[in-house]
Amino acid sequence: MTRTLQRRPATLLLLLGAVLPAGAALPAPAASQELPQTWQEQQNFRSGPTPFEPLMKFWYELDAMSDIVSMQPLTRTLLDRPFNMITIADPPITTPQDALRSGKTIVLIAPSVHGGEVSPKEAAQLVAKELVAGDLRDVLDDVIVLVIPLINPDGGEVRRRTNEQGFDMNRDYLKLESQEIHALVTQVMNEWTPDIHLDGHHGGSSPYVITYQGTLNPAGDAELRAYPYENIFPLIREAAIQEDYVSFDYSGVRTENDVRGWGSTSVEPRKHHVYTGLTNSIGILLETPSNTHRVMSDGTVVAIPEEERYYHQIRGQFIATSTILRAAADQRDAIRAVTNGARQRAILAGTTGGDEIVLEYELANRGDEPVWMPNEEGEGYTLETVPVYLKWVPTRTTTRPVGYLLPPSMAPILPRLMDHDIAVYGFQAPTTISAEVYYATEVRRDNYFQGHYLQSVSVEKEQEEVEVGQGWYYIPTAQSRGNLISYLLEPETDDNLITWNWTDHVLQVTPESVEEVLAGMMGGRDASQMSEDQMNRMRQFAERQMARRQQVPMMRVVDTQDLPIVRVAPFNEYQRNRYFRTY
Repeated sequence: MTRTLQRRPATLLLLLGAVLPAGAALPAPAASQELPQTWQEQQNFRSGPTPFEPLMKFWYELDAMSDIVSMQPLTRTLLDRPFNMITIADPPITTPQDALRSGKTIVLIAPSVHGGEVSPKEAAQLVAKELVAGDLRDVLDDVIVLVIPLINPDGGEVRRRTNEQGFDMNRDYLKLESQEIHALVTQVMNEWTPDIHLDGHHGGSSPYVITYQGTLNPAGDAELRAYPYENIFPLIREAAIQEDYVSFDYSGVRTENDVRGWGSTSVEPRKHHVYTGLTNSIGILLETPSNTHRVMSDGTVVAIPEEERYYHQIRGQFIATSTILRAAADQRDAIRAVTNGARQRAILAGTTGGDEIVLEYELANRGDEPVWMPNEEGEGYTLETVPVYLKWVPTRTTTRPVGYLLPPSMAPILPRLMDHDIAVYGFQAPTTISAEVYYATEVRRDNYFQGHYLQSVSVEKEQEEVEVGQGWYYIPTAQSRGNLISYLLEPETDDNLITWNWTDHVLQVTPESVEEVLAGMMGGRDASQMSEDQMNRMRQFAERQMARRQQVPMMRVVDTQDLPIVRVAPFNEYQRNRYFRTY
């Protein structure tokens, strides 16, 4: 059922209609229950980000006073802070199976993965109050809401982008090395399979109160990627305008081919809202600009006093989040159809293979549109019609295989693949499989990032008969995570097993020159002490090293074949990214 979006004055929207003067009383909640006040409400939105203790105090109190709120511990951080999930559902829902069987839209709110980007965690509290006893209560007829109070509890307490390990956790969705993101993916995203994910940040450019982005990577399902742009983002723009704000696509000024316009950041699946799209849920990135300015209903741009800017950042997140929740209710059947449809399309595509999957892509102009651009000279903003670089188009593709082969040397990656909810099978008997085998002609070390020397390869592909047996593994692409599987196992994508060093024990980085190889062979010895014949032999060996091909340990099975395989199960279910416990 798809209903027309209704706009009603909300208690919280009335509260947020103007910044409260110091000492002013807050309106009573829109129900007989006395809801806990957030730290921001107590401080009149003027005292900076909420510390972790009062943040969790609010959530514990809300859980205690309402039957429709429940809290589930997921893990604890390195500094032993709780990492919990809140479920808000009417009637109460406490298991993912019951949530899925309800038929309701499941929405995950995941705020402030970057510890210094703080307004999303504030808005999540205000939205929760409206869900429990305010204007959003009727949304729960059609929606189940999951909230992580704060994705980065340790970084958030000191307003640091990274967690205590030094990881930017919004780049951890493939490698899953932080226990916070590992818990989020394995215990929430895999089990509850939310239809919509909201990833809250600070970013974008004033005078926009909120900016947003869906999954733009063309490797994701096309209908899923299009859905928020056609059905949700226009509603956010409308809601912002009604409150004397403007909103637009993330992120800001971008110049392409010497033409100034507005554009996107990169779209690798290591990022939350891109990973979400490859797992067949609607990923929405919400980025709150600094809110130094706002656009009034008459089109004038006015400056916002510095002491009021955090309030407006919270307000922007609230407007966007509450609008998305209303859309999730009003478009319940359409949203579930598109997320279920994306999963089924992925399974069907892998059953036969042969369709095109993306290896490389480039940024293009989706069209010239009116955008509030910062003036190049001086202060202020001007509404200009400029190129909007928010369309990533494939430049190179390959056909989808029906599955991938992994040799025994790749066994260490199996637990991580299963963490991504990917089914892996093992061979029970020897057999011969016709497969496409990749050979790396060059293995490059690109840059140091997130504790890794990222790598990439140039490859050649050959058709071969591969002898396999026990210890070999098979990953069919006829899975709902089929698009993610191909992104991880194709060696030429920009975010795969090779990128994150899972093949380092098999693939050696190609030396930059023959001289580099010779220097390593010499081991500091004086070349003048070597005979000409010795030096020639060493040079020949170095040249062979430079020219050699290395077999990539991910092979493609293009045609359906009878395989003696059985599903691989994890050895145990302990929390692999939890290093200690204190109880």
